[in-house]
Amino acid sequence: MTRDNAPAPGPVQPSGPAPAQPHPPSTPEPDSGRRPPFLSQRTVLILFISVCVGIGADVLTFLVSKSQPGAVLAGVTAFGGCTAWLNNLVAY
Repeated sequence: MTRDNAPAPGPVQPSGPAPAQPHPPSTPEPDSGRRPPFLSQRTVLILFISVCVGIGADVLTFLVSKSQPGAVLAGVTAFGGCTAWLNNLVAY
């Protein structure tokens, strides 16, 4: 045979049976059907601390002034301010 008619060298084919798969196919994890949480831990932490601060401001204001509307206004204001402040303070 001449060089022009020679078959191209290719990969060597094994003569035995095909090797078995090294790993069985993966099965889905049992938790794959779980839904993600409604609120993240960061959000729950911020809201919990803000509610505590709001209730504290509400109680202290009521004890000093004996005015329910003023105490509610102070508690809601403290809750909103604390939520905004903690949102900026606690990193993602």
